Amino acid sequence: MHNIITVTLRLLILATPLLLNDCYLPLIPKDATKLNLILDIIIYIGWQTSLLYVAYDAGWFTWERLGINVKQPKQWLWGVVLFIAIFVAYAILTIALEYCKKHYGFTLASFWYFPLPGWKPLYVFLYALYLSITAGIYEEIIYRGIAIHQLRLITSNKWILIIASTLLFVAIHWSMGPGTWLEAALWGALWAYLYIQTNSLLPIMVAHFLYDLTTLYGLHLAIAHCIGL
Repeated sequence: MHNIITVTLRLLILATPLLLNDCYLPLIPKDATKLNLILDIIIYIGWQTSLLYVAYDAGWFTWERLGINVKQPKQWLWGVVLFIAIFVAYAILTIALEYCKKHYGFTLASFWYFPLPGWKPLYVFLYALYLSITAGIYEEIIYRGIAIHQLRLITSNKWILIIASTLLFVAIHWSMGPGTWLEAALWGALWAYLYIQTNSLLPIMVAHFLYDLTTLYGLHLAIAHCIGL
């Protein structure tokens, strides 16, 4: 019981920035991109980095245990392969959902608080790149690497580790609607499974980054629209 309470508190502390992030984002006008970016840097980068430093200093995790080896080319390549597989699956899911929306009126709403601004293409790309890189790094380190590393203090059951880390990953997207919950649950569970099986976080970070970058630009929706949906 002591371990359960300790681990739960640790994970809630680490998740605090994103759990609270969605409290203020809906209040910011969608065209206030610069304000969004400033707040994101303060909370997503500043606050999360501070918490990671405290967690590392307290011995909650080590970088070696998280399985991040940037010097292995194969790890980067596997990340690209994983992204391609996930994006194809997501494109198929998007097509299915668009079909259901068009023919049956069924839809899973999602809310995205970081619309791409009407800047010059280079600045838009850099903005999207920033959002994708930070999500790929921080979310994988915290909600896959550290979360599973901490949950192992409670249980070694693979499926409990997957379910618990996935629920936490869904929870940090709580205000973004059922469409995003489904997305976070599917990929969160897959990434957790792969991380447990391989003990290598880098390919998942690469896949997460590429996935966010392409979906920010709406490539999955463009594919659905190309076939008339």
